[in-house]
Amino acid sequence: MTKGKKQEEVLISPYTAVRLFAKTYLNVGGVLLSDRRYKVTREAWIASMFLIALQDKFGMEWWFTPVRDDGSPDFNCYSFVEGEIGNSKELLKLEVFEWRKEVEEEDIVEAVKKIKLNKIVDPNITLLCYVRRNVVIPPATILKDKFANLNPKVKDIWYIGDVTPDSKEWRITQVFPNIVAIDLDYDKVLGTKEERSFITSSFGKTEGDKFKPTGKEVLLTPEFDIEVQ
Repeated sequence: MTKGKKQEEVLISPYTAVRLFAKTYLNVGGVLLSDRRYKVTREAWIASMFLIALQDKFGMEWWFTPVRDDGSPDFNCYSFVEGEIGNSKELLKLEVFEWRKEVEEEDIVEAVKKIKLNKIVDPNITLLCYVRRNVVIPPATILKDKFANLNPKVKDIWYIGDVTPDSKEWRITQVFPNIVAIDLDYDKVLGTKEERSFITSSFGKTEGDKFKPTGKEVLLTPEFDIEVQ
């Protein structure tokens, strides 16, 4: 690689990822929810719901890309101010996992501890747990104290789950180190049209971190592979 040459990567709008998930579900059905071939697609949907919730709550637009290397995080997420080309405002390293009914731990704190906290030591990692089982979650105040007692070596811990029988309403809750609750209407999310589905991030020592349109056709496969034409 030429010295000083910038590295570019394609960033995806979370709304684009949510619609890909919905479209893929219509095409393949329940296979999407269990087949390992669609693992990244499922995790990207979880990550996207989280990023959209952050945008609704704090007014910052987010873009993300999967990290294909082994280990953490699963996704690198970048904030972006609409219409501004310049330095990125924030990098969020997101680790996503599903607390499924097959997992033997019936307590969310124990599940998070066993599945992730015992394996991750990174003060910059955000943990996001998708609750995929019928369970009553304790109040956030109680969870906050329990997680604090574990002295987790991560930046923060959140969980996401549906709060209505028809899965129309979703809640994204931070339980460490603070308490934040954000509600999302899934129909509203699906009905929101982003201005751009993809942008390119460019990282260089001389020009800083920049975001710009890709200038190329980008395809996102059902398995969440990014193909630049």
